[in-house]
Amino acid sequence: MGWFPGLLLLGLLVLAPPSIAMTAADFPTTPPVQERVVDQAEVFSRAAVGELNRSLSELTSYGVEANLITLGRVDYGSTATTVATDLLERWQQQDPQARLVALVETRTGQVALAASPALAQRLPSSLLQSTAEDTMAGQLRRGEGYRLTMLQGIRRLDTVLAGEADPGPPVLEAATPAVRSNVPSHAETAASNALIWVAVLLGLGTVIPMLTWWVFSR
Repeated sequence: MGWFPGLLLLGLLVLAPPSIAMTAADFPTTPPVQERVVDQAEVFSRAAVGELNRSLSELTSYGVEANLITLGRVDYGSTATTVATDLLERWQQQDPQARLVALVETRTGQVALAASPALAQRLPSSLLQSTAEDTMAGQLRRGEGYRLTMLQGIRRLDTVLAGEADPGPPVLEAATPAVRSNVPSHAETAASNALIWVAVLLGLGTVIPMLTWWVFSR
């Protein structure tokens, strides 16, 4: 019957419109196990949900139960961080394991990561904050899709849990400076020709009157 709470959670959230404001109290007390992604905001394709589920399930090899939640918006007065923290505490009361909750509010692009105290040494708050803000939310603001940004965040935490050095957020590529060409453009050529004609006309406007005066003054 371990699958029943997960189906119940998905059923309740499917009935809720994606834009409805939600708090931790709107979720069942038991966390989903089979379906670790609760895409209430409907930002993932079915293939993306499957890929993210597999990535989150791989964290169980480190003794971490992880879930990813997307919401259209959180309730007034709340933030993604407070909802993620409240939801973590709600689920810990029923299932006190080492747990990680990632929550995305799509209206503002906020991302929050909350981890149980048992993970404090392996996943310090500074790492969670950087992963949520720089790796996930930061990439969303730069136009990356939800699937890629969430996978990047999960993989960063997976790397640290595996005992390796923190790879940090994605490195932004510096803009390549434009190479100045020696070949004049069409606009530059047209401008140059116009200047030549102006100079010629000005010269003629000066020379012709002088020649006329010289001829008639003889």
